[in-house]
Amino acid sequence: MFPMKNKHCIYLLLVLPFLSIAQALQGSVIYKKEPVAREQHTGTIVFVSNKPIKSAYDALRYELKFNTKEALFSMIDNMERDDNRFNSYVFRSGGGNGTYYTSLDCNYTIRQAELLGELFLVKMDHPTFTITNETKIIGDYECRQAIVTGINKAPNKDLKDTRYTYSVWFTPDIPVALGPIHFDGFPGLVLQVDLGPIRWTATELNLSTEDDIIIEKPVKGIPIAQKDLGSTTRKMLQAMGAPSDK
Repeated sequence: MFPMKNKHCIYLLLVLPFLSIAQALQGSVIYKKEPVAREQHTGTIVFVSNKPIKSAYDALRYELKFNTKEALFSMIDNMERDDNRFNSYVFRSGGGNGTYYTSLDCNYTIRQAELLGELFLVKMDHPTFTITNETKIIGDYECRQAIVTGINKAPNKDLKDTRYTYSVWFTPDIPVALGPIHFDGFPGLVLQVDLGPIRWTATELNLSTEDDIIIEKPVKGIPIAQKDLGSTTRKMLQAMGAPSDK
C-alpha cells in the first residue's frame, strides 16, 4: 500500500472520464531505485550484497512533481555526497542525473545536466512502446506492462551498439502520462520501470485536485538533442586531450 499524505487526496472513480481526471490532478510521486540481481546481470549480485552500496540505494529518493500543465523530476538531496566510488556508482546507475522537465503538451522531456563541466539542456523524446497483456499489482493499483526497445549507440567505433529492452508498469487508474526520469507518455502513471540491473519503483503517492503545485522550468544550459549528445561530448573530450576514435 502506498502512503497518501495529502489531506486532499482523491480516490479515483472508474466512472469518471480519463481526460477530465487528468486535467484536474496535481501532486507528487516519490521513487526509489535499486539494483536487481538477474542471471543475465550477474555482476549486479555484487552490488546487491554489498552493504555500503545497498545503504546508499536505500537512502536515495527522487520526486516527480506535477501540475495540470508540466512536471519536474529530480533527486531529493538528502545524502551526504563525497568521492566514495560506491556513492558515485549509485548516483549514476539507472539514470536520474540532473533535472527532468516535461510539458504535458509535448512528446519530449528536457533533461538539465552537467557533463564535462558544461551545462546542457538535452531534448529526450518520449519512448515508443508496445503494451502487452501482462498485469500485476503494485501498491494498491493494477498495472499494465509496456515494453520499450531501442539501440544504445556506441561511444566510439571500437565498441558495438547495444540493444535494450525495458519493462514499464503503468496504472490506467491514475491517468497522468508521467513517470520517473524520461519515462513519460504512457496511458497512466508509471509506478515501476525495469532497466535490466536497475529498477525504479514508486513508494509514495500524493495526489490532489486542490493544491497549487509550482514547477520551475530549467532554462540554463546549451540546448541539444539526445542523439547529438554523444558526438558532442566526444569532441569535448578530444579538445581536452583525449585521443580521437577516428
